Amino acid sequence: FLKALPKVLNEEFGGKIPDTVEELIRLPGVGRKTANLVVTVGFGKPAMCVDTHCHRISNRLGYVKTNNPLETEMALRKKLPKEYWLDYNSMLVAFGQHLCTPISPHCSKCPIIIYCNRVEVVSSR
Repeated sequence: FLKALPKVLNEEFGGKIPDTVEELIRLPGVGRKTANLVVTVGFGKPAMCVDTHCHRISNRLGYVKTNNPLETEMALRKKLPKEYWLDYNSMLVAFGQHLCTPISPHCSKCPIIIYCNRVEVVSSR
């Protein structure tokens, strides 16, 4: 990917890094999550970054009912105001790494358990 990237940037984008998700995902090795992060962090534009934590927790809470990160991204774009998009992902990444883990989440320590539907939680700590 790294060898092909400069060539594509030069040939298709005149050597400039594109500032839209649609253009960025045309670059070798760039997926939606990376493209959304570049748009938000690199260009200061609103973009909805959805990683595994954001997808899992949004569904676990019952905020969305989706099957994959792309569906989650599209559902969240409709539900959340743009100014919360980056913060939403940032908060859920940390939350998902430490409390709302994929297997056996720490529900007993969760500060938002009263709002959680615990979708697909089989066992917890």
